[in-house]
Amino acid sequence: MKWAKSVRAICCSLVVTALTVPVMAMEAEDAPETVSLDVLQRLYEAVEFDHRLHADGFECASCHHHTTGGGTRQPVCVKCHADSPEAAEVACSACHSAEGPTFGRTGEKQEDRYHIDTPGLLGALHLQCLGCHRTEGAGVGCEDCHRLSPAGVERFSAQR
Repeated sequence: MKWAKSVRAICCSLVVTALTVPVMAMEAEDAPETVSLDVLQRLYEAVEFDHRLHADGFECASCHHHTTGGGTRQPVCVKCHADSPEAAEVACSACHSAEGPTFGRTGEKQEDRYHIDTPGLLGALHLQCLGCHRTEGAGVGCEDCHRLSPAGVERFSAQR
C-alpha cells in the first residue's frame, strides 16, 4: 500500500513537471533578443546586451533572482524571499533603482531592517555581469562592454 502511494506521488510529480517545464521554456523563448542598457548614457553609449546568447547558456534565475518564481539564491534574501512567486515584471529596474541603493525599515529593531543592501541599478548590473564575466573568462574592462559617448570622451580626455 505504501509503495502504491509512492508510485502515485512520483507519477503526479512527473505529470506536473511535464506540464510546467514547456511553459517555462516558452516564456524564456519569448524573451527579447537584445536588451538596451542605458544607465550610463551620459558618458557611455547604451550597451546592447545580447539577451538571447545569455538566455541560451544560463538559467533565467541566474540573473533574474526573485522574479522567476524559484525563490532566491541570495543568502541575505532567503529570510523573506525563499518562496517568492513569479514576478509580473522581470526587468532589473523593477527592483534596482536607477537613483542608487535602496533602503527600507519595517520597525525600529536592527534585525527588522530589510533591503539595506539592495544595490542600485548600476551596481546590480555591474555586480551581476562582472562576477559572471570573471567566472566565464569574458572581458571585465569598462570598454569591453561600454563605448564612450562624445561627452564621455571629452570628460575622460580632460582627466588625462
